[in-house]
Amino acid sequence: MKILLLFLAAAASALADDATQIRQILTLVSRHQICPLSDGDYTPVTTAAGLKAARQPEGIQWIYPWGVMLYGSLRSTDITRDPDVLNFVQTHNRIAAADYDFLSREQSAIGPDALKGFRPELFRLLQLGSLDNCGAMGTEMLDGMMRDPEHVTPGERRVVERVADWIQHRQDRLPDGTFWRPHTNGGAEPWKPGTIWADDLYMSCPFLVHWAAYRGDPAALDDAARQILQMAARLQDRDGIWFHAYFVNEHRHSPIKWGRANGWAVVSEVEVLSALPENDPLRAPLLAVLRRHLEGLKPLQAPDGLWRQVLDHPELWEETSCSAMFAYGFARAANRGWIDRSNLEIARQAFAGLETRITPEGIVNGTCAGTSIGIDLAFYRDRPRPSDDPHGPGVVLLAGSEILAAPAGTP
Repeated sequence: MKILLLFLAAAASALADDATQIRQILTLVSRHQICPLSDGDYTPVTTAAGLKAARQPEGIQWIYPWGVMLYGSLRSTDITRDPDVLNFVQTHNRIAAADYDFLSREQSAIGPDALKGFRPELFRLLQLGSLDNCGAMGTEMLDGMMRDPEHVTPGERRVVERVADWIQHRQDRLPDGTFWRPHTNGGAEPWKPGTIWADDLYMSCPFLVHWAAYRGDPAALDDAARQILQMAARLQDRDGIWFHAYFVNEHRHSPIKWGRANGWAVVSEVEVLSALPENDPLRAPLLAVLRRHLEGLKPLQAPDGLWRQVLDHPELWEETSCSAMFAYGFARAANRGWIDRSNLEIARQAFAGLETRITPEGIVNGTCAGTSIGIDLAFYRDRPRPSDDPHGPGVVLLAGSEILAAPAGTP
């Protein structure tokens, strides 16, 4: 009995040490994201020259990795209670919304050509045109609004309404309602026309979850659940792992099981399940998709707790962002009782591996740069891994926050 008590005491001490370390990482990483913010001059102008001469806001962006970072930062404050991080996100969003209001008015008055090549950090919001420009930023803005409803600005309301309109009514869909990209992007790394991307689940579903709560709109929540189920039918392999994309015109999936694409899917699965009512008929099939996915990931975890850039190729390098997303998925599923609570240890092992990628300054390394659809292994193998790539911090913050949210007494 004495030996058992000593063992339990040692285990409890180790968990406390781990929790302290994770909390420190959350503080380091979230505070590293804070940058100077300032409002612009929103006095109406009558010419393009006057628009360009007006004082511009500082520190704001509208791009999906930034949205994931801001969302992760918000979630980290549930653990750290850091007022500076919370204030940074909320201030950022209010400035971005005010600037959007200003630019949209000026665009109407002066003409859209006046904004070509101008204010790129907000042009994506003015243009939208894809889920990449909608869901991630819209999610964090909605999350911030629902945290502090008394201080929501009219501009913020207009921004999220614009995002909701795009996702629900303007985004391209297949006849069964599945989001897809019917055209190529024509950029430096063009993809095949007519593709379904696993990535697009994160660019839509978490927003739909928040929108459903914000507006009391259960149809938005069901839409999110159906997106996952319909994409899983095309992309999830028998081993539970997802291929990166589906070529609609060719009726086949792409050949590679990219880590971060699977990460986007896992995060979306647990975000939707967290909101879906117990009696919703879509809940059981969605839970089955998640469980197959997590079971498929277990044997692919490397000894140091991380996962590979291409999941089923152990010779490839270990990648930070997908590892953080999987840690988040395992932790959320274990915390909510969807899988056995012992699976929380998988998340803890993953976070221990992630800690080796984070510098004392809060820089997150080992993250794959933004990636299009590839058709061979070399494309993914050779992707760059810039220091402090923006795809890393937000998901590290989500993972650590969820691990520390484990119920008291969880083994």
